[in-house]
Amino acid sequence: MKTEDLKLFHQIVETGSMSKASKILNQPKSSISRRLKGLEDELNLQLFHRQNRLMLLTEAGSILYENTKTTLNQLELGIQKATSPRQEISGHLRIQVLPLPNLLDVGSTIFRFMDRHPKLTVEVISSTEDKNLIENHIDVAFRIGEKIDEPNLIARPFVSAHLSFYASTEYIEQHGAPKNLAELKKHNVIRFRFPDGHILDQLPIGKQPQFLEVSGNLIINSMPLIAKACSLGRGIAFMPEQIASRYVESGQLIRLFDDIESFVGQGWMVYQSRTNLTLAARAFIDFVLAEIDTSANIKEELKQ
Repeated sequence: MKTEDLKLFHQIVETGSMSKASKILNQPKSSISRRLKGLEDELNLQLFHRQNRLMLLTEAGSILYENTKTTLNQLELGIQKATSPRQEISGHLRIQVLPLPNLLDVGSTIFRFMDRHPKLTVEVISSTEDKNLIENHIDVAFRIGEKIDEPNLIARPFVSAHLSFYASTEYIEQHGAPKNLAELKKHNVIRFRFPDGHILDQLPIGKQPQFLEVSGNLIINSMPLIAKACSLGRGIAFMPEQIASRYVESGQLIRLFDDIESFVGQGWMVYQSRTNLTLAARAFIDFVLAEIDTSANIKEELKQ
């Protein structure tokens, strides 16, 4: 069995179709189909159920994929170490991005990485759904909320956001401004729904957070949309300062409770253990972590 044919099989699994694999590998679909058929004949196994354009793994195909993934990744890594720095990174990288406050910054990081590796193709999936990395063949995911506590995944902090309370002048004119946190229970608070379905109605207050229960008649799973709703007087919002800033600067929103420190929320870069990562995924993770270190050093220098 040729290593290239096994890599082709993995490419079809991870992209979901022969058409996508042919575009990534820059080979005719007929050639892809012929090589896959040759691999199945050699193994005497049917690896896919072919339903129109869908390519669904058979049980045998799933077993082959899961049991050769680590071996193939280690082989790629060995080749990369032996040929570095002459070898260019290629292949296909799937990245999931939840609706983060700094979504555009994450996008810029991805684009800079692509500029370094022009032979690489990247698929960015922006979704509010907290997808299973393994089942959906996602290499790296950027998530928000509490630290991911799953035994098969690694979570690294990559960004933070300062969250505070905001209200529009229209809302304050109609309902008054809460004088203290306890009065928030009497107000309409716009609540955020996390990708896992959890509604943020226990709000963390301060750097060493205590939790305050709130309620309201509007629940949204998008922070930018929460900011817009808040600016239109739909309720008080607890959201990142980065998102609220332009509304504050234009006078549409007012920050409440100036005497209370902002809560610092964390964003995470999530991926499988390194033994299960492709060479492209390893390189991307290292690139992001290096950018984080550089950014932290610059901030430290500015403080001095």
